[in-house]
Amino acid sequence: MSNAQKSETITIPKGVVYKYADAKVIEKAKKLISDNLSSTNDYKIVQENLIIGPELWKRFKDNSKLQNIEGSKVEFHVDNVILDGKMSQDMTASKIVWDEFKNEVSNDYIIRKANEQELNYYWSVISFDIEEPLLIVETKEHTYILNLLKKDLKLLWLDEAPKQNNTNQVAYKQYQDGKEIDSISKGEKETALEKVIFLNSDEELQANTSMEDLELILKKTNQIFDELFKNSMKSGKIMVEFELKKKKNEITYAVKDDLDLDIMKVFEQRVNSEIYPNSKKDPIKLRLLYKVNSLNDVE
Repeated sequence: MSNAQKSETITIPKGVVYKYADAKVIEKAKKLISDNLSSTNDYKIVQENLIIGPELWKRFKDNSKLQNIEGSKVEFHVDNVILDGKMSQDMTASKIVWDEFKNEVSNDYIIRKANEQELNYYWSVISFDIEEPLLIVETKEHTYILNLLKKDLKLLWLDEAPKQNNTNQVAYKQYQDGKEIDSISKGEKETALEKVIFLNSDEELQANTSMEDLELILKKTNQIFDELFKNSMKSGKIMVEFELKKKKNEITYAVKDDLDLDIMKVFEQRVNSEIYPNSKKDPIKLRLLYKVNSLNDVE
């Protein structure tokens, strides 16, 4: 007879889809986090595409080491507010993010599974089912959320569980008439993915795609964009909109300003020739906004 190692169960809030992983996977993920928070950090936990969630980005965006990392702005639509996040696009940027996180954590922390409050917050900003390994790194000052990919234990999402006030509500950055109330920096002229916009509700995205599928689309398109436009001398903006369907996907494009149209033609051909995941049932839309030798749009 053999005894299977039981998974540690937690209280899942109503309406949240949570998928457990094998207990051995969780222990392996905990050890990986601990090892990469130690002095012998080898960055085995990080990958090129690392999302910094909105609550952590509220603090990290003012960090001088993180302000100029290669990455794109990500918008999270939560009820009637829009939250800013960030996504790194290469290993150098991901390592910088990890180092700043590591410096905050120091050596005084515990690693555990998420509680109901933390799951409710995470569920409100993501557009996919919650799948373990999802772990919390808790210090005296902060509570960090780390979501790793089960297949290779690479860190997909790094965020912070928000502190709640007396009314049990989280204070988010507010938008009015489609515009952010606080001023937004235009940044510097660069060639990069500027923004990722999900055009469906959280419920639609959760039912029809996964974060791994969305990450694959971003990775493929970003690679083609970087190869073709990194040395372009002209300036402009590109919009690529994916409509993922059950049987056949559709991709549409739009450009503005003085963009190199010869390169754009090759870009469209290469993006169209790639194979992307389909939706599970109903169509979903994902919009990528790129800038070529341009500043950020202030909207």
